[in-house]
Amino acid sequence: MEKNKFDEDKCFNNTYELITGRKILTDFLDTEEDLWFLHDPNTETLRHNDPIYDELINYFVYTEEYEKCAEILDLQKTLKQSIFN
Repeated sequence: MEKNKFDEDKCFNNTYELITGRKILTDFLDTEEDLWFLHDPNTETLRHNDPIYDELINYFVYTEEYEKCAEILDLQKTLKQSIFN
């Protein structure tokens, strides 16, 4: 793949791996690949109602990766509960 050419699948999967804690930002920095995320990974933790979650779910429904959708929904629920407890 050409360097600097946007890769939508990589972007969504990088974001998924980062927000679910499968990888931390330095894991991505150790590669020579171009990095794409749906958000600025240097910002604070995403809120439970951030639209990025809906974007991820829509994408993973489209690609029929329903396990990822379920995990994102669980993460949102956990984040929402943590702000009310």
